Amino acid sequence: MKRIVTLGELLVRLSPPGERTLKQTDNWNVYVGGAEMNVAVAFSNLGGQARTLTALPDNAVGRMARAALQKEGVDTSFISSQGSRVGLYFVEKGTSERPSKVTYDREHSSFSEWTPNTIDWDALFDEVGILHTTGITLALGNKARQAAVEVIKEASRRSIRISFDFNYRSKLWTISEAKEAFQEILPHVDICFGSSKDLTHILGYKKEEQSNMIAAFMKDYNISCFASMKRTTESNTKHTLQASIIDKQKGEADSPLFSVTIQDRIGGGDAYAAGLLYQFLHYSSESLSIKFSLQLRQAC
Repeated sequence: MKRIVTLGELLVRLSPPGERTLKQTDNWNVYVGGAEMNVAVAFSNLGGQARTLTALPDNAVGRMARAALQKEGVDTSFISSQGSRVGLYFVEKGTSERPSKVTYDREHSSFSEWTPNTIDWDALFDEVGILHTTGITLALGNKARQAAVEVIKEASRRSIRISFDFNYRSKLWTISEAKEAFQEILPHVDICFGSSKDLTHILGYKKEEQSNMIAAFMKDYNISCFASMKRTTESNTKHTLQASIIDKQKGEADSPLFSVTIQDRIGGGDAYAAGLLYQFLHYSSESLSIKFSLQLRQAC
């Protein structure tokens, strides 16, 4: 099976124990993450081969982060050693009454200053089937955006499928900035993770019947597959989830409804992305819906 490459910033997450807020704690739980890193780790845990493309400082924190990926079986040989800091984010876990809260501290991180000038493209993309990145990477400044575009275009030239998750973060940039960046890379994207809200609020599609709007979006940008997750929030700890995919050749498929108790919401969408990408590389398209236990129905 071919491997995936994930492109994005590795972050260190600090969370107070339990349901404490930042100002209530003097102890921290420490995790290594970031959207694209979550996908790489989940893909590796499923039994696939994942490689990550990012930048970390050559210091104790950078080495800790690199070791965390290596422990999960992720190939770190293309991580650039540069800069002086790893981006941080702080997560306060929500309760039944209080929503979760994320605070970023990632300016001037190693990845935000990274450029792909010294990459050996042949080695990076050897036996690679999919390149995955997200809107978060594009939101980290002009240099990160230009670097991502260069990597995406190089992968596309080599007929490697591009996977993209909108992952819009209002704390990082504006809707108009996101729209400009998304429109630049979407023509290269094959597999897209998003929602109807991304299409209406960011790209400006008119609200209409959801399947028609997604079909129009896929036609406009020649997207092969659009995947989404519908989440109904009963409380901060009780959610109902349903996954959907629309494949332009195979039609539409929905998962059953799942009622779940939320232990840690961070990375849930990334786990879904990793599972779907694993199926794309591991199974034939004819058996994809069966392996996902989805109910395939013919598209309109």
